[in-house]
Amino acid sequence: MVVNALPVGRDGGASSGVISNGAVADEVIRDDAVHDGEPPLKVLGKKVMYQEQGGADFAVTQVALEDVATGNHFAVHYASVKGARPGAVCVAERDGRVLLARHWRVSTESWEWEFPRGMGEPGETPEQTALREFHEETGLHADADSAAVLQRMHADTGVMKDSIAVVGLNVSEVTPDAGRDWELSHLTWCSVQTMDQMIAAGSIADGITLAAYTIWRLRGRA
Repeated sequence: MVVNALPVGRDGGASSGVISNGAVADEVIRDDAVHDGEPPLKVLGKKVMYQEQGGADFAVTQVALEDVATGNHFAVHYASVKGARPGAVCVAERDGRVLLARHWRVSTESWEWEFPRGMGEPGETPEQTALREFHEETGLHADADSAAVLQRMHADTGVMKDSIAVVGLNVSEVTPDAGRDWELSHLTWCSVQTMDQMIAAGSIADGITLAAYTIWRLRGRA
């Protein structure tokens, strides 16, 4: 059964504008069944505060806002890469196993288990981005016809503009025809059981990988 959600008021309590019809935890709420009302903030203007030249084209944008209820003005900032073009994270499958890569991440100064991923280039579809990035990072080729967008997501809707496509791939050939990315130290094919155990043990900490794996599982790919 699809239900109307009870909106939350500005003080954190339930608003009386829409009445819930007794939703319980296992009911599905569709976006078109939720009445959000008008946005509480009005955008007055935007200004790029920092723009990297080359590389990931990392940018920070300042947004001037007005609180519609109070009339107060303030600013927030968000980040973007590659002009906020969609990126792709690759859930590559072979014989019921998915490929994890061991990445060195400068931001955390640590090695992390992650799904291969990358930023989109001009004119690419998410499927093309996934196929290119998968080959560039691993040296492996995924089956081109298998590339399918399972869902689009945002890594952090609070501070990141970019969207990421979760792309399912099938891999038949496991002999690399090129060297792997310099950021990687290991590649490993993991069963669903191994993935679940690694997550339960806290061995996979990358949020994009955790979200992509959940989407892949729920979309019936495992």
